[in-house]
Amino acid sequence: METPPPPVLEVPVPAGEVAKRTLHFIWLADCSGSMTGTKMATLNQSIREVLPEIEEVVKDHPQVRVEMRAIRFATQAEWHVGPQPLPLGSFSWPDLRPEGATATSQALRLLAQQLEISRMPERGLPPVCILISDGFCTDSSEEYERAIQELDGLPWGMKAVRLAIAIGDESHYDEQELLKFVSPGLRKEVGILKAHNKSDLLNHIKWASTAAVRSSSKSYVDESVRGESSSRIQTNVVMGPPPAPQITDSSDVF
Repeated sequence: METPPPPVLEVPVPAGEVAKRTLHFIWLADCSGSMTGTKMATLNQSIREVLPEIEEVVKDHPQVRVEMRAIRFATQAEWHVGPQPLPLGSFSWPDLRPEGATATSQALRLLAQQLEISRMPERGLPPVCILISDGFCTDSSEEYERAIQELDGLPWGMKAVRLAIAIGDESHYDEQELLKFVSPGLRKEVGILKAHNKSDLLNHIKWASTAAVRSSSKSYVDESVRGESSSRIQTNVVMGPPPAPQITDSSDVF
């Protein structure tokens, strides 16, 4: 039997300091065999490059503390960085190495475990969860549906900013399957971020991560200015549509 997690405690803030709210950020990265080559190299490079940009976003929101970790999934899902979250400034991205199948539903269930109320700060901000994959889930469709239902059944699962980036040709992944992971309120406005080439993948990772952190952080600022209760603060955030894909050389296509 799994040992229950320790309760999340609110640390008292010394007089004169800004009280910080925690924003949990979790990457879910596909490292199956089909990610071999340029896809995997670009994903690794892009996440490393975006970390300083996320830090710049956070500087504009001194009341926010970002804690980051990452799940990798191939034949099985496991922690790439974690399960203990790291402060953004201490987080680094080890290279992922592609092999195996695509156990997406296992990754979603691992995520759901971390979004249980007992593991989340009572007055935290909407978590940011970004799924990146290039293929069909190799778990059964029933298992995938159960994983989505588990996420949607959690208060923090519904309040989270959940985005999905699909890599490669549309025939290689199930768009509707990935869309179910995206936050219900973002499925129409944002949808699936499709990366057909290296530039797309880099730009989508940068936009998704920085825009999601900015929107989650801004949700606290907007609600606190109006004097709303903490239960009102912890809601799904609103994001605008992503930028249009840039035209690139056809030789750059995955």
